[in-house]
Amino acid sequence: MTESDKAAVLSRPAPEFEVPLNTAVCPPLVGAALAGVDVEALLADVGIDRRAADDADLTLAPALRAALWRESLQRSRDPALALHAAEAIPFGQFDVVDYVASEAPTLGEGIAALARYFRIVRADFRLRFEEEDDEGRLWLELPPSFGLVVSYATEFTLGCILTRFRWVVGEHFAPTEASFCYSAPGHLAEYERVFACPLRFDADETMVRFSRAVLALPQPRADARLRLVLERAAAAVLARLPPASELTQQLRQALSEELRGGVPTCEQVARRLAIGVRTLNRRLQSEGTSFQQQLAELRCELARGYLADRRLSISEVAYLLGFSEPSAFHRAFKRWTGHSPQSWRTRAA
Repeated sequence: MTESDKAAVLSRPAPEFEVPLNTAVCPPLVGAALAGVDVEALLADVGIDRRAADDADLTLAPALRAALWRESLQRSRDPALALHAAEAIPFGQFDVVDYVASEAPTLGEGIAALARYFRIVRADFRLRFEEEDDEGRLWLELPPSFGLVVSYATEFTLGCILTRFRWVVGEHFAPTEASFCYSAPGHLAEYERVFACPLRFDADETMVRFSRAVLALPQPRADARLRLVLERAAAAVLARLPPASELTQQLRQALSEELRGGVPTCEQVARRLAIGVRTLNRRLQSEGTSFQQQLAELRCELARGYLADRRLSISEVAYLLGFSEPSAFHRAFKRWTGHSPQSWRTRAA
């Protein structure tokens, strides 16, 4: 896509919808309602209790979830229903997560905050963001149970993210590339309009890339003091959430204990949990995660907590996290957050 093509795509007006408040959390229902579909009749025909509809995408069995998407797409006659629903969800719908992301000083820090607290929005999705010297990468992983509707759920989730940050920094914001772990859809023109970047399908993973220049874009509404308040509020909400699963909770506890003696291995933790390594990896994979991902997330969470305690030197923090030398911790923390440990400590002061 050339620069002129990108400009033309960005200049196209996005659909303007009014989101029905009683369907705002269930993407297929939002899209169906926006297209004028009788939501009550749709739910009755699919066999979903209206009282549970707002939470449907969290609790439905895979076959029923697929039926809801199928009927919503068919009745709306809108193949890009998920993207249009994403554009219609107003800023603020995701409560503290929307605001804590928008109060970061730069777009890159805002995306990092969104990924850090995304579990508040969707506890079963995995959103991970890493910054390197030349770019930032945002990964999205869905649970295996979403296999039948993975493209729709992905469209909605990433569409919401892009729409929110464009609302904050302006329409000139666009990724450098977006890749998807499924085949190209029929409504490719809408993908091009919403993502406004080169697209790649049938990829090994779903990931959006951002240039360093884009990540450095300032967020005009950023307020350092308000950000600290919102960060505390988001962290408190996150802490109150139940663990993703009993296995994940047990794994994180075992990792915390094993970290005291160095970098824990999968074999060590499997022995502590009294299960086989293959069984552990298979169960983690079925939950959309992995041993290395849980280890990295735990170390990152602990690192932020340790760095807030100025009585601990950065070398001591590195030791507590199982790193053999401070330089290895510096590299890992920069990979996790986009900042050096000292920079993070200064910003949090």
